Amino acid sequence: MVVLDAEASQVAGRAGAVEGVPVHVYEPYAAHLPPLRTYLREVGERRRFAYRMAHATLKGRNYETVFGQLWLVINPLLLAAVYFMLVTVLAGSQHRNPLMGFTVILSGLFSYYYTRNIIQLSSTSITGGGKMIMNMAFPKALLPLSSLFSSFMMYWPTLVVYAVAHLAAGRAVGLAFAWLVPIFVVQTVFSFGCGLLFAAMAVYFRDTSSLLPYALRIWIYLSPVLFTVSQAKLKLAGNTWLLWIFKVNPLYPIIGSWNQVILEDRAPDAVLMLYGTAWALVSLVGGAWFFLSREREFAYRI
Repeated sequence: MVVLDAEASQVAGRAGAVEGVPVHVYEPYAAHLPPLRTYLREVGERRRFAYRMAHATLKGRNYETVFGQLWLVINPLLLAAVYFMLVTVLAGSQHRNPLMGFTVILSGLFSYYYTRNIIQLSSTSITGGGKMIMNMAFPKALLPLSSLFSSFMMYWPTLVVYAVAHLAAGRAVGLAFAWLVPIFVVQTVFSFGCGLLFAAMAVYFRDTSSLLPYALRIWIYLSPVLFTVSQAKLKLAGNTWLLWIFKVNPLYPIIGSWNQVILEDRAPDAVLMLYGTAWALVSLVGGAWFFLSREREFAYRI
C-alpha cells in the first residue's frame, strides 16, 4: 500500500507509477462534523469509560476520602464566610437571623462552583490526555464528559451541607423545590457546552487554562452569587448599563432561577427559565460544533 498526498497521487496516477497498488489520499485538514448519529451512539456505548475515568481522577486527588470530601465543602464554606463578612457585616446590613443572609451567599456560591468546576476541568481534559488521544481511537467528547461526571461528584456533598444550613436558617421547603430538577438540567447543559468550547480552545491556545481561573473569578461578581436577582435590581436600579451587563450574563437567569426557588420558595420567573434555556442551547450547540469539527486535529496539535 502506498500513501500519498493529493497532489502526489494525481501525478502518480497520470504517470502510471503505482498501477495495481491501492492509493490512500489524505486531503488537507478541513473542519467538519463527524456523522452525529454514529458519534453519539459511540459516546453512549462508552459512557461507563467516562464515569470510571472521573472516578479514578477523584480517587487520585483523594476526594473519595473523608478529609477529601470535607475539603470540597470547607473551601467554598470559608469563601462564603469571607463574602458574608464583606457583603453583610462590613456593609452594615441588618439581619434578624444572620444565617438567612449566609444562605443567600452559600446557595449562589455552591451553584456557581458547579459550573466553574465543569468548565475548569474540561479546559484541561484534552491537553491533559495527550498520550491517550494519540494512541487510542475513541470519541474525544468522552474526556469533557468525564470532567462533567467529576464535577457532579464534587457537587453533591455541597448540596448536603447547604440543606443543613437551609434548615438551620428556618427557610421553607415547599412544592416549588420540584423546579430545581429542570433548573439543574439547564445549568448542566450550559456548563457542558462551555466545557466543550474551552476544551477545544485550550488545544489551540495553551494559555487558556492559565487565564481561565481569573476570568471565572471575575464571573462571580457579575452573577447573582452574592445577592439575589431582586436585590441586584434594587441596588443597580440607577445604573442602567451595569444592570444590562448583569442581565446579559448567562448565569443571571440560571442561578437567579435557582435562588428564587431555594431562597424565596416560589416557582422561577418564566422569563428567566426561557432565557436560561436559550443560553443552554446556544452553549451546547456552539460548544459541540467547535469541539467536534476540530476533533480530528487534536492529535496533531497536541
